[in-house]
Amino acid sequence: MKTITVRVDNELVREIARLQKEGKFQTKSEVIREGLKALVAREQHKHLKANLMCYLNEREALTQAAQDVEDRMSVTEESLKQSS
Repeated sequence: MKTITVRVDNELVREIARLQKEGKFQTKSEVIREGLKALVAREQHKHLKANLMCYLNEREALTQAAQDVEDRMSVTEESLKQSS
């Protein structure tokens, strides 16, 4: 595990200490690690959601394009039958 140095304002220091004192975490480092994990998870969720929305939009566009092709094929088949 690596050590990094971070500067935080006094209010955040008090909140970190409060969480530790409440017994939810043994050390201030645990509080900060859990907070960073939550931030990373949230950002990953945003990224995955954006990718999913892009996929769904592209899927919808492809589905519509396929339907358009099928519709045109039906018209062409009908035209061929009528000209025969």
